[in-house]
Amino acid sequence: MTTDLQKDWEERIQDALKVRDEWMGEFRVELGRAYFEGKQNPGYPEEEWISIPKIYSHLQAQLPFLYSLDPYFYVKLKRSHKKGLGQLQEEELSQIIAQTELKGTVRQGMLNYLKVELELKPKARLGIQDAHFAYGVLKSRHASETEKHPNAGEDIVDDDGNPVLDEETGEAQVYPDEIPINKRYETVRIHPDDFVWDADAGPLSDSWGFLAQRIRMKKDEAQKDKRFDLAAAKTISPKSKEDNEKRSGFSLFNRNKKGKEQENEFVDIWEIYDLKNNQTLTMAEDAEDLLIKPRPIAPGIEGHPYSILRFTLRDKSPYPIPPISPAIDPQKEISLSRSRWLTHRKRFNRKYWADITSMEDPDLELEKLEVGGDGTIIRGRGAAGITAIQDAPLDQQAMLEMQAMDNDIVEALGSPGNARGVANADSATEASILDSRLEVREGDRLSMVVDWIRDWAKRTDQLVQFHIEEDEAVKITGPQGEFWQIVRQTDYEEIEGEFEYSVNVGASKPRLPDIERAQLMAFFSQVIIPFPQILTKPATMKRMAELFHIEDDAMIEELRVLGTDMLQGKVPMPGQQGGGPSDNPVAALMGSALGQQGGNNAGGGSPMVQQ
Repeated sequence: MTTDLQKDWEERIQDALKVRDEWMGEFRVELGRAYFEGKQNPGYPEEEWISIPKIYSHLQAQLPFLYSLDPYFYVKLKRSHKKGLGQLQEEELSQIIAQTELKGTVRQGMLNYLKVELELKPKARLGIQDAHFAYGVLKSRHASETEKHPNAGEDIVDDDGNPVLDEETGEAQVYPDEIPINKRYETVRIHPDDFVWDADAGPLSDSWGFLAQRIRMKKDEAQKDKRFDLAAAKTISPKSKEDNEKRSGFSLFNRNKKGKEQENEFVDIWEIYDLKNNQTLTMAEDAEDLLIKPRPIAPGIEGHPYSILRFTLRDKSPYPIPPISPAIDPQKEISLSRSRWLTHRKRFNRKYWADITSMEDPDLELEKLEVGGDGTIIRGRGAAGITAIQDAPLDQQAMLEMQAMDNDIVEALGSPGNARGVANADSATEASILDSRLEVREGDRLSMVVDWIRDWAKRTDQLVQFHIEEDEAVKITGPQGEFWQIVRQTDYEEIEGEFEYSVNVGASKPRLPDIERAQLMAFFSQVIIPFPQILTKPATMKRMAELFHIEDDAMIEELRVLGTDMLQGKVPMPGQQGGGPSDNPVAALMGSALGQQGGNNAGGGSPMVQQ
């Protein structure tokens, strides 16, 4: 008999799936994915259809800007306080801030190590791609396996051989049957089709009742999973893989359904985070009881373990407007129009008009016209009575419509031709304006991606804080160069305050040698050489470098040292080393020969001419 709790959650999941499926149909999520993969033919013969991958090319143009390289994370102290000791003295507060800031530096080092270890880049890029068609979801978790404890069931004893007693019950403690092994942190990309909000959820997190993730597995795997209640797992009515693919919901009255062959039987299990009650539970579709009863959310998880990326929020729904959705109709029309051109060319077949009164034997002569080869002669009695009929030309309006549809899809997706490698701007000025508009639009999306990745960093850092068990050294590569970081358990102790997490946005942009070289040369020629005094101003230097998309902290520090040496006279200022010493004979000869043209800028050697 089905328990009330199981039935209640089945109904709530079913309602959530109904809302989600309505949203998928309204915004044609599956059709957008099919168009992206080139599956655009609505039923035309393959030889008369051509797919134009506009959605694919636009997405490929945007992904590198949004996430090309792993960003560099920073963990800084946001707020500090001290309880129970009265008002802090300035010196004591400064000491606490300095110690906590040092811990933040260590924690940021661990995050920058984990982003590589957990392969964040491919998962984040896939999540960003998901968000263009639906929404992107990353899950942060701590995982492990178990093995049998060698001393299972035996008393735990101290160094003197005496049993260790439980502080609450006073009974002797025994070794557990199993112990965790292979402990690790994980980041998992969750497919949007396997993730739902409750049916009454709104766009913002404070209106969410629960989040649920579907996990699909075979029934025998569910029965072997030690996390699940075995009796409940045995009552699950499995369904074939084909049934799973045909429907996203399920029937509450399908419990006696027999599955197909055992190897094709699957079960759908839902991991649910009840945000209103701060609990988590696990249930299977078509079971009689919950696989895991409601329990408090595990330590190290704040509310839920998911980082969710949504680009365009709606008024009363957590499900967004996918960026690809407005481009589906223009994409369809572009492929349809191009296919009509193809059909028009293929259907060309020269046709003729014949005046049979001018032929000696019309039946015989027209047969020669139908099957005759090169040099066929048709006999007639008078003026030529056969004229080729001109083929109908392709209307110029079709060309104009194609251009209008291309503009529509650019307006919908925001990637002009020059961003996709197509030179369709009439002038360099127009291309520059389009680039500027594109940067504003993509910059807004980039800020959303940064917030998403920052949320992942926060959740991952909280997991490490709870689960770290030993000191370790990790190797990190970032704007400061490559270095080793010592990570200690004490660095993750609770602090009297709050950390904030930030991302070096420039570190995630594409690295092209030609562009980097041009940016660096522009930075030197427009900033360093004309105004070498700013070399000794770290904040100004860092800000100016960021404006030129230079994020190398190690280089900026070396330039600061160089500026200090310039002020102390250890190295010459820019522009004073070109001509060498004042008694350079070559410079003197050039100055004498060229006169005023020689100049003394950059050490040319000739004196200034007085006007």
